[in-house]
Amino acid sequence: MEQEKIHFENLNGLRFIGALMVFLFHAFTINREIWGSFFDAIPILAIRKLTSIGHYGVNLFFVLSGFLITYLLLKELKEKGRIHIGFFLVRRILRLWPLYFVIILFGFFVFPNLPFGTPTVHEFWRYALFLSNFDEIIHGSHDSINFLTTTWSVSIEEQFYVGWALIIGFLKWKSIRSFQLFFLLIILGSVVFRFLNADNISILYYHSLSVISDMAIGGLMATWLFEKTTIPFIRDLKKWQIAGIYLAGITFLFLGPCLFPGKLIALERIISGTFFAFILIEQLTAKHSFFKADRIPFFKKAGKLTYGFYLFHCIVIFYLCKTFEYFSMNQNFGWFILYFILLFGLNTLLSVVSYRYFEKPLLDLKKHFR
Repeated sequence: MEQEKIHFENLNGLRFIGALMVFLFHAFTINREIWGSFFDAIPILAIRKLTSIGHYGVNLFFVLSGFLITYLLLKELKEKGRIHIGFFLVRRILRLWPLYFVIILFGFFVFPNLPFGTPTVHEFWRYALFLSNFDEIIHGSHDSINFLTTTWSVSIEEQFYVGWALIIGFLKWKSIRSFQLFFLLIILGSVVFRFLNADNISILYYHSLSVISDMAIGGLMATWLFEKTTIPFIRDLKKWQIAGIYLAGITFLFLGPCLFPGKLIALERIISGTFFAFILIEQLTAKHSFFKADRIPFFKKAGKLTYGFYLFHCIVIFYLCKTFEYFSMNQNFGWFILYFILLFGLNTLLSVVSYRYFEKPLLDLKKHFR
């Protein structure tokens, strides 16, 4: 991104779309039991159905991360003849670690001593070692600290970055073909792993080997785009063709699990990952897009706030729900509208403050590790 002197148009907008998808999904699912009978009325049920695919926003994050990191590494390899693994890891640490540790330290050591706070069954050592996705598989959301759940995707990204750096460091690849073969093997291995664990929903959703295919698909897109500058098939699509692919992809997101019963669920993530990869390349290269993410008002700037917006939102949901329930402000649709407005506003404000006064000063240090 900015520190690596590479800027991709519409990537910030796509980041915010991913965060917004997860935000909307959780806004209508987490603590939904506090709301009155109106929450099961047809209008709300329709909205809940529309937002039910919001969890796929995490898949979009993974594809974007795999793409961007791989492209940056390929650029460094081409320009310098080698990849400085130490600098790469430091840049990732400056991006991911500070806010991640703020969240888990708050969850384990501050939250239990606050109003509405309780001890947790989750185990701190897994979170400290970026293994929170495995803790999620073991314990799930079995207590009130459900906002720790958001860290599972950050843990997988950190595992990917460290593993990726070690592999590159040991093998010292120079050829793009090596990268492509590596990503194809990861995708194949992930499908096999999902096939073998098709009956365990937690493993399918949270295990590193199950979801890493998204990052591999993003990395594969990076090798193709880096090698050819553009992908002609997507670049030259007509507007109606692009809209048709979007419609088919979104329909699949709603129907995906139903279309792949039993062991076939192993293929579902490959198709959703491919759809998000198409969105990525279409946004970067297509000449006839019917929309561009950065041109949606607020989305380009909001893309910089995405990390905080994602990590904070479940905390805000928790405390707002507890407050509305405590004051019995949870029995009609009007209260829920107020809750939603406050939720979006407070989460955005918290993200702005975090980015400006905490994240950005640390991100500015990345310039020393290019």
